[in-house]
Amino acid sequence: MINFIDVITVLMMGTSLMVFGLRKYKLSIYAYALQTLLLVIVFLLLHFKYGAHELLLWAFTAFLMKVVFVPLFLLKLVNKLSIINEDEPVGGFFISPVIALSFSLAVSMMFYKVFVHFSIFKDALPLFAASFIFMIGIFGFILRNSFLKQILAYCLFENGIHLSLALMAYNSHELVEIGILTDAIFAVVIMSILAKRFYASYDSLDTSKAVNLRG
Repeated sequence: MINFIDVITVLMMGTSLMVFGLRKYKLSIYAYALQTLLLVIVFLLLHFKYGAHELLLWAFTAFLMKVVFVPLFLLKLVNKLSIINEDEPVGGFFISPVIALSFSLAVSMMFYKVFVHFSIFKDALPLFAASFIFMIGIFGFILRNSFLKQILAYCLFENGIHLSLALMAYNSHELVEIGILTDAIFAVVIMSILAKRFYASYDSLDTSKAVNLRG
């Protein structure tokens, strides 16, 4: 019998690579919105499968904040700056996704067994996917120079945390989830404002061009 939670978390891994690797900003944002919608569906499936009532509120809150608000906010930023494509990243558009994929798979294979040991739900593949998405976010910070891509990397990083939290500690108080979501929204808004000011100063979102900020 097909385990739909496994299938959806694998799709989330695929969308992580799309967010990381797609050159067009709008496509990356759409991929992020799709991944977060898949995350909401995972919350709902866990709710129905295990009777985890807390995840119903998590799903509703995540849909409003992360599927609707954050993508619309980032699309508005892209339209305002009139930017279309990302500048050449560290290692190029082909090599950097290969590096991120390889190391994220390797690190996730090392750690997911530890997470299974401490998790409430003993679903190995979703825990592996949570680690993978988290690591792709980390490599997004390391390998992408674009300010906007680094915001999206933070969003991936945060989706990985949400998925692992739902699997490992879904019965945490609702305020924990709302607090994490609120932090994420404020972080995205603040980083977007900084990105806009950066673009106004350097006529680019490529952070490597800010050589005058090096100490």
